[in-house]
Amino acid sequence: MLLPGFCLGLVYAAYISRLTRTGMLEVLSQDHIRTAYAKGLAPRTVVMRHALKGGLLPVVSYLGPATAGILTGSLVIERLFFIPGLGLHFVNSASNRDYTLAMGVTILYTVLVYTLNTVVDLAYTLLDPRIDLAEEA
Repeated sequence: MLLPGFCLGLVYAAYISRLTRTGMLEVLSQDHIRTAYAKGLAPRTVVMRHALKGGLLPVVSYLGPATAGILTGSLVIERLFFIPGLGLHFVNSASNRDYTLAMGVTILYTVLVYTLNTVVDLAYTLLDPRIDLAEEA
């Protein structure tokens, strides 16, 4: 299971590392980071406590759909490593005109994406106090 997991997660890990780097470079050039350095805080403290939360916002945005993609599996990985998964069932249901199974898998994918996007929205409020989920009239 190690090799299929590595193959499935490698693409996501590369994109997440790019997003993290870009987000951190953007946050490290902001005024509040310069103020933290001017206060005499250690560079590790500035990065871990002040910059990382803001730098992870794009990563958290990507993690919702990416996690749904990883959990639902990949047809190529399933075929390559002979692992039965949802992707294989979905393709077989389309080939065999099993509409009930196709709709069930589609609903599962949809619920998974909506749930993970809701978790992402809730994580925003933890990472950035400026974001408020309350609707303003």
